[in-house]
Amino acid sequence: MTDLSALALETVSKTYAGRTVVDRISFSIAPGSITALLGPNGAGKSTTMKMCAGFLDSDAGSITIAGINIKEERSSALKRLTYLPENVVLYEELSGIENLHHLLGLATGTTLPRAQLTAALSNVGLPAEAHDRRTGTYSKGMRQKVGLALALARNSRLLLLDEPTSGLDPQSAAEFNTALAATAATGVGVLMATHDIWRAREVAGRILVMARGRIALDLDPAKLSADEIERQFFLEAQAA
Repeated sequence: MTDLSALALETVSKTYAGRTVVDRISFSIAPGSITALLGPNGAGKSTTMKMCAGFLDSDAGSITIAGINIKEERSSALKRLTYLPENVVLYEELSGIENLHHLLGLATGTTLPRAQLTAALSNVGLPAEAHDRRTGTYSKGMRQKVGLALALARNSRLLLLDEPTSGLDPQSAAEFNTALAATAATGVGVLMATHDIWRAREVAGRILVMARGRIALDLDPAKLSADEIERQFFLEAQAA
């Protein structure tokens, strides 16, 4: 890994039907760090994530992934990120390791030896007994771990997560946070959009709160309780 930011946004804006939904936002994510992006409905959070993932183009400003401008070198930039939606879709008739092999081939045109695929699954906490089991039998948390393993296998510089703990029971959410921290520890920068303030505080080193299309709060969760973060979040949501 280099010293380049995993992700950097500079005065990024997006307008729909004459309404500015993302308004000149700037922030960066260092390799190996986890940033949580919170915001009420309509704050611009989803649009921001879609622009970072390359699903939407910004109208102004720049987005770079590992120093590569997503507009100027789209293909090269997108090869350096892994995006995981709220519900990770796997081939249910294939095992965890078969899914990882297949998805890696689709993403990169190459694959890795079984030992490396197994190591990636183990590093994110997927039990060894599940590696060769059909993913149709997997829980949501187990599916997400296969997604995290894909980020490791691809040597991604950036991991984008959309509501990763939604629908998980407390134990599964805690296990996911452990797996996410292990993934970030390899040098991957993480941006996760979430409504789960408590889980975000547990795993993120930084919390950004969007409101009215802008970054309204930039919080250090180590210095605030979950209740204090929630209070500030709702004050911004009410003002929106």
